[in-house]
Amino acid sequence: MNLVSFLKERADKFGDKVFLDGPEGRLSYRAFDQASDRLAQGLQQLGVQPGQRVAMLHPNSQQTFLAYYAIIKTGAATVPINSVYTPREIAYILNNSQASLLITREDFRDRVEGLRGGAPHLKQVIVRDGGEPLEQALARAVGGPLGRPIRPDFNPEQAAIIFYTSGTTGNPKGVIVSHRNFCFGGPNIAQNFGLRADDVALAVLPMVHVFCVASPFFGSLSCGARAVVVEGFSPERVLEAIAQYRVTWFPGVPTMFNYLLSASDKSRHDVSSLRMGLSGGASLPVEVLKQWEARFGAEIVEAYGLTESTGLVTCTPLYGQRKPGSIGIAVSGVAARLVDKRDREVPPGQVGHLIFRGPNATQGYYNLPQETQHRIRDGWLYTGDHAYRDEDGYFFIVGREQELIITGGYNVYPREIEEVIHACPGVNEVAVVGVPHPGKGEVPKAFVALKPGAQLSQDDLLDHCRAHLAPYKMPRVEFVAELPKSPTGKILKKELPRA
Repeated sequence: MNLVSFLKERADKFGDKVFLDGPEGRLSYRAFDQASDRLAQGLQQLGVQPGQRVAMLHPNSQQTFLAYYAIIKTGAATVPINSVYTPREIAYILNNSQASLLITREDFRDRVEGLRGGAPHLKQVIVRDGGEPLEQALARAVGGPLGRPIRPDFNPEQAAIIFYTSGTTGNPKGVIVSHRNFCFGGPNIAQNFGLRADDVALAVLPMVHVFCVASPFFGSLSCGARAVVVEGFSPERVLEAIAQYRVTWFPGVPTMFNYLLSASDKSRHDVSSLRMGLSGGASLPVEVLKQWEARFGAEIVEAYGLTESTGLVTCTPLYGQRKPGSIGIAVSGVAARLVDKRDREVPPGQVGHLIFRGPNATQGYYNLPQETQHRIRDGWLYTGDHAYRDEDGYFFIVGREQELIITGGYNVYPREIEEVIHACPGVNEVAVVGVPHPGKGEVPKAFVALKPGAQLSQDDLLDHCRAHLAPYKMPRVEFVAELPKSPTGKILKKELPRA
């Protein structure tokens, strides 16, 4: 199935039921389908052809997801660009994707003009003025009203969205997510998270990332549920939205749950509608999970996925045992394994490289055949994450392959140390990295941010660590006011000093 048929089926089934909600108003399933049809026809009038790439530089908005779908309906691929990027970073993605058209909003005009011819493939820019709908901007560009699009022939394997990774290990790479990936991934997310037609998701994660597009949008679309779109994350804004729209589940990254936990102390918003939090994108400290569930009275489902997996590989089983700190078991239709350096499966309890395969797996990286060949072998995608599996088949992430610290011949994974430090009263956030050492090669170093008003000395923290860690795992400690983060709220370890 392709994504056009996927949406048509749900528009026919759910009709006037609300699909998108929020400060911009409401949009039903039928209205979303019809509006994205008109936008697709406008793009076709502007010359967008199947196989092309159309870039989007736009913050979270109902208009953003409408544009994504309209581009897909033309047979082209959507290329989201992070709204915090500089002209240099924008130009890199435009050039790498060879996007021929860019859709943006008025407040990004200066950055687009700052490209100064640095994107030779870009032929046209559509600017949405103020609060006008994108349809109005496209009608202005084509000089008339928009109608029904011409339907190209769709191959389920063709690119629907090309997501550019954050570039933590070099320049961003364009991950191809196909029609088939989303047509499998959306219903799979709805099934594994137990989503219902009366659920209300909060879409506050940046829409340039697969987590937001796959979970609150395609997860809701798959089961007739509703997605509330909020432009950006702030604890007060999220708590207010949960109360106003009676949100039932909140997808977020660990730092968001931590911020909400801190803000809930002073909040009077009614969050009783919330039944589930979905944590992904990084490891959620067990201490934060326990405190958050106690405070909000809602269960946190821990899931593991990446852009290359259309957002989901494993999660806590809906009807089964919960194990705090675990990313759960492989979801239906997806196989996951742990292997050593010679691709031999490792036994329970032993750390190995996490690999997976299934209909959710990307076909590769845009214009990077060598990287694709390196990461996808014999149908298995190598994630770059290390984990172990217990006797019940539950997976536990221990860290990224490049985060492994080898100190005096011992392997040390940062997450173990981070969990210990998180359990120390007064700690708000922590990140552990390896730093050079003349005798041991490298040693762990912990960057620690305390909760407001907390009094914790370095000696007290080190005493706490000694009680829970072997001597070779003992970290150096540096207190910081705040840890560097990406626009999604993920801690950026690459920006921490290694001295």
